[in-house]
Order: sequence, then structure tokens, then C-alpha cells
Amino acid sequence: MAFKATYEESITSQNMKSGFRETGLIPFNPEAVLSKLDIRIRTPTPPLFNLDQWISQTPRNPTEALSQSTLVKSRITHHQSSSPTPIFESVLALAKGIERLAHENTLLTAEIRILRKANEALSKRRRAEKNQLRQGGVLTGQEALDILSQQEVDIQIQCDERQKGGNSNGEASSNRCCT
Repeated sequence: MAFKATYEESITSQNMKSGFRETGLIPFNPEAVLSKLDIRIRTPTPPLFNLDQWISQTPRNPTEALSQSTLVKSRITHHQSSSPTPIFESVLALAKGIERLAHENTLLTAEIRILRKANEALSKRRRAEKNQLRQGGVLTGQEALDILSQQEVDIQIQCDERQKGGNSNGEASSNRCCT
């Protein structure tokens, strides 16, 4: 009921005529219509990038590195006040370097995992041999030879590591003998 009363009060023929008169339609007055138009010629603003789509962070794999470099290139393209060619070359070189490092990191991680497993197996074998001897187990001649040869290999590895680490030039050092 309240709506109907308000509607009938506001929608009158005089109110409707004044609305058309203000727009210049009744009586027909094209100059009034054109004078009300606000025409300004201007360059439209570029669309805003949605910052929620991407957050700059360290890539964890080659795919992330490539997608981040692609996004950086597209942002450079949309930036209007600079020439993108030298920047593109820098981004491309950076992306290639990151990709190479990511692949190398993946290979090194796999190698470390393999070496840790081998080291763990070797440690278990050595502990088992020591426990067997402590408990009065019998040591066969072949087992004794294996232990001695393993010790010789370990000593040779330590000697090689010392030679590598001790010489900063990377050249082979003079004849040293590890025994």
C-alpha cells in the first residue's frame, strides 16, 4: 500500500514532461541535447594487471623459471614508455641461466640421494662386521682380505682428497705417498 501511494505521487504527467524537457526531447531541441554531452578525447588507461595472479618468488624448477620469465616479458611489452628489446635479451639470458641451474640442481640432488644410500649401506655392513667380531664370531680369510682392501681404498680416497684440497691451482701436486 505504501509503495502504490508513493508511486502515484511521484509518477505524474507533469513530472514526466519535465523529465523529457530537461533532456531536450520535448519540445524537440537538438542543441540542448548536444550541449549536455561531455565529449573529451583521451587515451584510455591500460588495463590493470591482477597482482593476485602472480607473486614474484624464487622458482623451484625449470617450468616455474620459464613461466616467470614469460610473465616478465609480457609485463615489459605492456609497459609503454620503454623499448623492450634490450630488456627481452636480458630476461632471456637470465631465464636460460636459471633453467640450466635448475636442471643441474636436480641432477646433483639425485646424485646426493644415491651417494647417501650407498654410504648408509656401507655403514651398515661395517657395523655388522664389527658386531660379529665383538660377539666372538669367526672371521674367514676372505673377510679379512675384504676388510684390508676396504681400508686401503679408504686411505687412498683420503689421500686423493687431501691432494685435491691442498693444491689451490688445481694442478697435480708433487709425488706424495700415502701409507
